[in-house]
Amino acid sequence: MSRDSALRHLPNALSGLRLAGALPVAWLIGHGDAQWALLLFVLGSASDGIDGWLARRYGWQSQLGGWLDPLADKAFVLAASVALALRGDLAWPLLILMALRDTVIVSGAVAFHLNYAPLRAAPTLLGKLTTFVLLLLVIGLLAQNAGIPLPAMVTTTLTWLGGALIVASGMDYVVRWAAKAHALGRRGSHSTKEPR
Repeated sequence: MSRDSALRHLPNALSGLRLAGALPVAWLIGHGDAQWALLLFVLGSASDGIDGWLARRYGWQSQLGGWLDPLADKAFVLAASVALALRGDLAWPLLILMALRDTVIVSGAVAFHLNYAPLRAAPTLLGKLTTFVLLLLVIGLLAQNAGIPLPAMVTTTLTWLGGALIVASGMDYVVRWAAKAHALGRRGSHSTKEPR
C-alpha cells in the first residue's frame, strides 16, 4: 500500500478516535477529572476541524467518512452533555432538545434511505454551526469546572444560542428531507404512468 493510499484513511481514523473518545470524556466528567476531560474534549473538537480539512484539501472524502464524521460529532457532544447535565452544569431542557433533534435526524435519514433513495450524509451549514456552538458551550462548562474563570454571560449566551440553533437546524433538516421525498415521490409516480 502506497503512502498516499494509507494517508487517505486519516480523516476517518480521526473521526473514529473522536467517536471512541466520547465515553472516556463522559467518564472523566462524571468522576470530576475536569482538567483531563477539558484537554481530551478540546483535542477531540480540534480533530473535527482537521479531519474535514484533510478530506476536502486532498480529496479524501468517502461515503464512510460522510457518515462517520457527523456520527462522531453527535456522540462526542451528546456524551459530554449528558455527563455535564448529570452534574448539574448543563441545563436539562437543552439536553432534551439535543436528544430530540438527533433522534429526528437519524430516524428521518433511515426512513428516507429505506423508502426513497440511498442518502449521502451532507451536514448543512446550519447543522455545522449548531455543532460548533455546542462544542464551545461544553468547552466553556468544562473550563469552569477546571477552575478557569469565565463570565457567566458566556455560557448563558451559548446555552440560549445553542437551543435556538438546535430547533432551527432540526426544522431545516425536516423541511429539506420532506422536499426531497416529495420530489422523488412525484418523479416515481410519473415514471409509473402507462403510456397513452
